[in-house]
Amino acid sequence: MEVKKIVPPITGFLQVVLDKEIIDYLWKIIDNSASIKEDYKPKLAGNINESYALVDENEFFYRNVLIKLVQAFRQTDPTGLDPILQQYSPIKPGTKLVLSEFWVNFQNKTDFNPFHFHGGVYSFAIWMKIPYDWKEQIKLPQFKGINKDYKKAGCFDFEYIDSLGSIRNFTYKLDPTYDGQMVFFPASLRHSVYPFYDINDQRVSISGNLWYEHTSDS
Repeated sequence: MEVKKIVPPITGFLQVVLDKEIIDYLWKIIDNSASIKEDYKPKLAGNINESYALVDENEFFYRNVLIKLVQAFRQTDPTGLDPILQQYSPIKPGTKLVLSEFWVNFQNKTDFNPFHFHGGVYSFAIWMKIPYDWKEQIKLPQFKGINKDYKKAGCFDFEYIDSLGSIRNFTYKLDPTYDGQMVFFPASLRHSVYPFYDINDQRVSISGNLWYEHTSDS
């Protein structure tokens, strides 16, 4: 008897540790956004204190990070394609991807981002400053008696459906060691950010979306 396990192709995501040069650049454009304060909150699902538009100067982040991650995603994904339903948005081969949305979030304690997905083809989240440690957060009195798997204070969660139709979660239990790290994922992948507590410092993160330069409905 010959037995062979078959695992159907699934669409994953990329986790990235950014170089110091990139992190320094991101802090610079965050500082620039603070002086302009173009409010981004009306465009977002987040129940968050402050969100401002960012400007990618001379496409520095796009050229040095995002395009490389698109290439890496295409090489590592089982389909070898961009994660979008082509019948809904037929795209000609070679169509350029652009950074269509780019913003920074300043999250205070008890702020949160409910489960949601983004528009576009690819999305990303960058943890610039995590002012808390999940291991310390779950020691707070409100979490006493709760199953450890459900203690989500300050966590970043992906939500997806497995091959049996069950809803699953992939959870990042965040602490300051995640500063400067990034997740790059299909824009339609649902995700959320849970609130943190008893810390007065702000959590700072960056998000954005990549979309095709030209789309067509015909």
